[in-house]
Order: sequence, then C-alpha cells, then structure tokens
Amino acid sequence: MNFYCLVFLSLIFPLPSISAQVSLCNEEISFATMVGKNQEWQVDTNLVDMEHQMQATSVQSTESGVTAGLRPWKGQSNWRHRHHLKNVHGILNIFGWGFLLPTGAIVARNFRDFPLKCDEWYQLHTLCQTSGYIVGTVGWGIGIWLGNSSKQYTLKAHRIVGIIIFTFATLQMLALWLQPKKEDKFRKCWEIYHHLLGYALIVLSIANIFDGISNIQSHAAEKWRWVYVGMLIILASTAVALEVYRWIKSKNQQQMAFDENELYASSEQI
Repeated sequence: MNFYCLVFLSLIFPLPSISAQVSLCNEEISFATMVGKNQEWQVDTNLVDMEHQMQATSVQSTESGVTAGLRPWKGQSNWRHRHHLKNVHGILNIFGWGFLLPTGAIVARNFRDFPLKCDEWYQLHTLCQTSGYIVGTVGWGIGIWLGNSSKQYTLKAHRIVGIIIFTFATLQMLALWLQPKKEDKFRKCWEIYHHLLGYALIVLSIANIFDGISNIQSHAAEKWRWVYVGMLIILASTAVALEVYRWIKSKNQQQMAFDENELYASSEQI
C-alpha cells in the first residue's frame, strides 16, 4: 500500500513542473509566432516602402527625362525664332535703308528738271523715301529688340550706327513735310541741309549693312554680301549712266549756246 502511495505521490508532484514546462513551451511558441508575424509585417512594410520609392524614382526620372527632352526643344525653337528674326532684320534693312533711299535720291537728282524731266518726280521721290523709311524702321525695331533680348551679341557699334541712321532718316522725313517754299529765303539753306544729310544717310546705311553682314556667323554671310553688292552695282551703274548722260547733255547745250552766240555775233557784223 505504501508503495502504491509513493508511486501515486511521485506522479502527482511532477505535474506542476510538467505543466509549467508545457506552458513555457506554449509561450515560446506564441512569442515565436508573434515575432514571425512582426518580421513578416516589417518585411511587407519594407516592400511597400521600396515599391513607393521605386515609383517615386520612376516618376522623377520620367519628369526629368521629359524636362531634359523639352529644354533642348525649347532652346532649339528659340534659336530658330531668333535666326528667322535676324534674317527679316537684314532683309528689311537692305531693302529699306540700302535700296529704296538711294533710289529716291537718284530720282530727285536726275528726273526733276535735268537731264530728264518727269512731272511725277516728286511723287516718286516721296514714295521711295517714305517706303524706305517704313521698311527700314521696321527692320531697325527688330534689330533693337534682338539686341535687348540677347546678352551675348550686343554689337554696340552696329547698334549705335543704326540709331544714327534712324535719327537721320526721321529728320529727312520731317524735312519733306516741313520744307520751306521756293520763294522763302531759307530755301537754299534747306536744300543744302537736305542734300548733305541725305548723302550722309546713304553712306552710313551702306556701311552699316556691310557691318551687319560681317557679323553673320554662318556661310550665308558671303551669299548676302554678294546679293547686296549686286544691288549696289545696279544702283551705281544707273547713277553713273545718268551722270554721264547729264554731262553729255550739258556739253551739248553749252555747245549749242556757243554756236548761237557765234551766229548772233556774225549776223551783227554783217
């Protein structure tokens, strides 16, 4: 009996330790499960963060790529726009200051009374001068805008001469509308002023046009130079031909006047 009691008691007393071990094992398993879940949650969180970061990086790289793609296109567009305005500036100034104004001067000198008489000479002269002034002023305004919008290519000498040309041309236009009458005592002074200022304007215009062409940094500069040289050759040939005709006609008139005087003198002697 005592033996069985001892066996029974030995079975009863180890039970708490076994229960404690079982309970400890369960707690370790639960803790391991919680740690595993926590690690899984952290991994998932890290994956989500990495995914968001990759998306942000992708968007940023895409935006920078678009920006990098847009900036060269915008710069190229601005360059084309400025190049087009430079061509317009040169063409208008060549045609306005460099061709129409000299043509108006040729008309005024040779078609007023001598050597060729044209009743509409003043209208032609005014038309050439007014058209040249308008066209040249538009080209001058474009040049001023190009100079103000660019910090690299200011071309100070070309700009200053252009302003002087515009000032002289404006004074010439005012002279057309404010000229004194033929009977006025200041008429002769006005004619001298008008002629000197007009010829100075033509010389400055031609010089500044060649200076502008020399500032063109491309192979087109040589083409524009020869185009304007051709226009000047036409103007100069016309002016020289008319001057030669003026000289020949003047000589003929002098010879005719001399012959008439000789004939009149001989008739008086008879």
